[in-house]
Amino acid sequence: MVNSKFLVGLIGIFLFCLIVSHVSAASSSEAQDAINGAESKIGLAYKSVLEAEGAGANVSSLLFRLNNSSMLLSMAQMQNRTGNFGEAVSFADQCIDSLSGIETEANGLRDNAIMDRKQRMLISAVGSTLAISAVIFVSVFGWRFFKSKYCNRVLEMKPEVQANDSE
Repeated sequence: MVNSKFLVGLIGIFLFCLIVSHVSAASSSEAQDAINGAESKIGLAYKSVLEAEGAGANVSSLLFRLNNSSMLLSMAQMQNRTGNFGEAVSFADQCIDSLSGIETEANGLRDNAIMDRKQRMLISAVGSTLAISAVIFVSVFGWRFFKSKYCNRVLEMKPEVQANDSE
């Protein structure tokens, strides 16, 4: 008797869950809207990451997150094609949630890469200018030093007067 009541209660709960899940299920248009929103968000995220990579930033962690998001988007599209619209909306929402903050992070990485590049260019320009100045300075003063030494040595030489053999 107790087992039959338990079995009837379990079947009742199972039917209730089935009815509630179908009542709260999303429609095809809602699923398609959620997927379109996820596609546009992932497109903007890819564009931001591409700009950051073009600036020279290390975007490997962002690419990993984008890969996970694209997998969620493909799952949403697959669920939408099979007619499981509630799951499609769920996967699309998970995709959008996984992309949160990725554009901001990509823009920050891009800005840091641009600043680092400008700083390296400035250091390179200043270093080159100093090196060229040092070479010119050493060359000019070295030339003047050796010229004065040579002139002094020539002036210190005692020319010998030789008798003219032809007289």
